[in-house]
Amino acid sequence: MLLPSLPDLNIQDWKKMLRQVLLVCLMIQCTIADTKYKKGTAVPLAKQTWLTLHGDEPVVVANGGFSGLYPSQTDIAFRNVFGKNGTVFLCDLHMSRDGHGFCLSQLNIQNTTNAADAFPDRRKTYTVNGKELQGWFALDFTSDEMFSKLLVTQSIFSRTDLFDFSSPYPTDLFLEENNNARVWINAEYPAFYNQHNLSLVDQIKQLLEVKKDISYISSPDIGFLKRMGPVVHGLKTKLMFKFPIDRSTVEHTTNKRYASLLTKLSVIKKFAAGIVVPREYIWPVNRARHLKSSTNLVAKAHKQGVQVFAYGFANDNYLPYNYSYDPQREYLQFVDNSKFAVDGVVTDFATSASTAIACLAGSRNASRKVHTLIITANGASGDYPGSTDLAYQKAVDDGADIIDCSVQMTKDGVAFCLPSVDLISTTTASGPFMSRATKVEALQSSMGIFSFDFTWEEIQSLKPQMFSEFNGELARDPACKNVGKFVTLSDFLEFAKAKAVPGVLINIENAAFLAANKDLDIVGTVMIALSNATLDKQSTQKVLIMSGESSVLDKFKDIPTYQKVLHIKKKVEFVTNETALEIKKHADAVFLHKHSLYTQFRGEGFTLNSTNLIECMHWANISVYAGTVVNEFQDIYMDFNSDPYTLIHNLIYYGADGIITQYPSTANAYTRNLCTGNQESYRIPDINPGDVITYALDPKEVEEYKPPPPEYLETKDFVTPPLPPVAAIAKKNDHGGSASNSIFSLL
Repeated sequence: MLLPSLPDLNIQDWKKMLRQVLLVCLMIQCTIADTKYKKGTAVPLAKQTWLTLHGDEPVVVANGGFSGLYPSQTDIAFRNVFGKNGTVFLCDLHMSRDGHGFCLSQLNIQNTTNAADAFPDRRKTYTVNGKELQGWFALDFTSDEMFSKLLVTQSIFSRTDLFDFSSPYPTDLFLEENNNARVWINAEYPAFYNQHNLSLVDQIKQLLEVKKDISYISSPDIGFLKRMGPVVHGLKTKLMFKFPIDRSTVEHTTNKRYASLLTKLSVIKKFAAGIVVPREYIWPVNRARHLKSSTNLVAKAHKQGVQVFAYGFANDNYLPYNYSYDPQREYLQFVDNSKFAVDGVVTDFATSASTAIACLAGSRNASRKVHTLIITANGASGDYPGSTDLAYQKAVDDGADIIDCSVQMTKDGVAFCLPSVDLISTTTASGPFMSRATKVEALQSSMGIFSFDFTWEEIQSLKPQMFSEFNGELARDPACKNVGKFVTLSDFLEFAKAKAVPGVLINIENAAFLAANKDLDIVGTVMIALSNATLDKQSTQKVLIMSGESSVLDKFKDIPTYQKVLHIKKKVEFVTNETALEIKKHADAVFLHKHSLYTQFRGEGFTLNSTNLIECMHWANISVYAGTVVNEFQDIYMDFNSDPYTLIHNLIYYGADGIITQYPSTANAYTRNLCTGNQESYRIPDINPGDVITYALDPKEVEEYKPPPPEYLETKDFVTPPLPPVAAIAKKNDHGGSASNSIFSLL
């Protein structure tokens, strides 16, 4: 690994070695693909007006460096912080037995280092803030022992352990190597160390000799902050009073609960410039994971001249449902809510906080700067059950360019919108109609309850159901699980016309099966519905016809205003020029799975290389729509900071002509970001595939990895025989289901 354990070196040798080691830092290019943006000279933006105490832009504080990816408080975590100008590096100060300071995220290092394995006999029990705490503690090790045997590990088990190879980081070395950065020292347990004849005050005095301009020093200990007052007098250092998550905890200097101290802001101002509080102190969250009304804490603090910083931000938190799993929306709730702005945020993902503050705040009414198509996946199906009236209305409100309808057929010939022909996952059919489950090998390997076995009246007796690939804490809002109404194809088209949506996408699948086995002409039904809506006779609104079957797309080749989109359903990694030209015979565009655009490193959630798909499709003059993009962090490569904005940015930077998403609000916010075209602004990073692992890991480890052979896209994957004739078609009405054309009347 990059930093092996060297038992023969003492701390001074380590410091000397680490100073001399030259690591090629990950220089993330901050350029934008010009072809995706408006041409011309960038116009400087008007200065943002902030509701912080002094009107300054909120500060981004990198909690332990880039701790969302790398083990917190390590040299590699601090080296790879990428944030806006003025980003602050936060180090939690702890002490070794021989009086050396280290950046460590927790007092008990059992879950943050390999101490339990390296020193199994060092387990201790200490009384900390009146409670017994068992584990392994830095003060039980000499600094040489920490360097020679201990490795810092990722303490949050949902994050990667791929970078668990760094030794603990000495605080003086931290300050020396980050001499040009703004830094923050957090002294969480001064009383505990005092009990063991170790003084954090004296340690910080020594650190101030290394770097005079420490920006912030924080602690939950009032006595410590008061002792630090004379030490930092005359310096620019700000002392910050930190509040714990549990406000019923007692502060030992005053013997008062933190909840009581929070009401005494005028007293706090006498020994601290500001307070650091959990984000729930400002925006409380109820048990159903919905936001409650904000407190007046920020307003009261600002009235007293006290700054407020909020902590606890991370992209891989289980966010309140109000944010639709969009981490930037949470930051904006704290800094851009028209009533107040916190003075800073402490986060494990400084890049995302920087994007929110530098690029998205104040952009609600901005014009688009990134011109790429935003195409929905069953409407705004991240917020409401897919393909319902509510999902489509929210998609329109959220600024989607193209709203989509995956057409399903009832046995009485009504075409309606639903994500899948199988009703089990997207409706409540499995309750009353489980007895009608059957297995259709031609469609899927599992049992299903299929729309073509039901009448439209029976479909309407069901409720829609929110579908997500994620369960547990990442499940979508239970309050919206069964809301909304089903929408017929004709209603969908009329809604799109009434709302003047720029375009519609009609997805047609299983056409051959329906024609041959169920006497249902789904292609003819769609054609009639589009004609009835006069969408075949105009060019104002785009019409995209999508299918995974070439024979379906061929049926629409005589209507030049329609764009034909081939859905490549399987994950592929390579396409030949010959295959691309074959696609061009049937389609104008392709819908590619976003993970088909990159190869992975050992299945670890990191990109390794780019594939040739977009390049080859563009060579054949085929547009590429990438998706399906969702906000949930588990579906986003770790290279991309578990951040949907970084993912969307890089899909477009890589060449995608459109984004297919279940959260159009996030894609729309990205297209209006104020950083695009502004050369002096913070820039959303361009992530080249393989950058992270190539930089961070031992080159031999990367070189020795042999990826499996690439999956080729072949003509057999999409070229299908001509559709069979339909022997009989049930109930030849308009097949668009005019029976419920008032579904959108209340929207």
